[in-house]
Amino acid sequence: MSEAPEHPDWVPPGQGRGQLPPWLLPELDRLLALHDQGRLHHALLLTGRTGLGKRLLAGVLARALLCQGGEEGGQRPCGECRGCRLTGGGAHPDLRTLSPSRGGERGEIVVDSVRGLVDFLHLSAQLSGSRVAVIVPCDRLNRAAANSLLKTLEEPPAGVFLILATGRPGRLPPTVRSRCTVRGLSPPPWGTARQWLIERAAAGAERADKALALAGGMPLAAERILREQGLEGYEALLQQLHRLSAGGDPVKEAETWERAPEALADAVSAILADLLRQRHGAPDRGLLPSTLAQQLIRQASPESLHQTFLRIGEHRRSLEQPLNGRLAAEAILLDLAAALRPVGHSASRQA
Repeated sequence: MSEAPEHPDWVPPGQGRGQLPPWLLPELDRLLALHDQGRLHHALLLTGRTGLGKRLLAGVLARALLCQGGEEGGQRPCGECRGCRLTGGGAHPDLRTLSPSRGGERGEIVVDSVRGLVDFLHLSAQLSGSRVAVIVPCDRLNRAAANSLLKTLEEPPAGVFLILATGRPGRLPPTVRSRCTVRGLSPPPWGTARQWLIERAAAGAERADKALALAGGMPLAAERILREQGLEGYEALLQQLHRLSAGGDPVKEAETWERAPEALADAVSAILADLLRQRHGAPDRGLLPSTLAQQLIRQASPESLHQTFLRIGEHRRSLEQPLNGRLAAEAILLDLAAALRPVGHSASRQA
């Protein structure tokens, strides 16, 4: 599984609106209607699960706010005006984006970056009356950076719009959240996501369903899985599940995932969530072969599945920091192997 590009959701020039998936278009139109009525809040916080398209919506909205071609009732962004050409090429003088630096020690957005952004926002607009800043994912603002942004969030210069996006709003300081208008994005219906994925990734229905199940119903995450041949990696993980449930060595199995511990954590989380849903009577989504799913449900207690699901989430969050991939994969598979140990197995060994 290859590493995802740094900004996979920014849209190519001239195709901003056309690239938005159908479940995001109504929200874009609502936000633009608020803007036209003079009611759009200067600080928006887009929230929702990873793989839903928050970064994509933030980028298209930023283009639309700087679009000059749709000012007389046309669709925005138009993709043809000077503003759209500049935003599409990453060269608009009134737009700034802020994301964690890949070269940073801790993957944070640091205070110097925010100070530079604040300075930019206090300059006069060069092409239109607006200046727009996009911060994604904004939960990566460290404490000093978040504090440096507070005054601008509370008292922005005229014509300034800040668009923040995160799948983890709880990690933002309350002082930041309280100064924003929160727009929560909901997942699309399974059928809508499935049809979009079939068309977008040229995938058959079975592969689309499996990728969606693996991505927890999040279509952009599912599309990335298909694009990066994640299903092939997932098939290998199924074989590892068989071996681990039979007492296999999780440390040895970790060799496969030392270059992709994030993908391992995401897949294991999806598997555990699916097992928990089935344990509580939800229908089988086909993520696991039914015989394997039933074996694991009988073998593992609901408590161990739930606790392991929480620990895998902690492992996934820790992967935002530079870590040894092999050690991270080992920690994930050790926890998984412990959860899949038959009920009463540990007690019998200790006796």
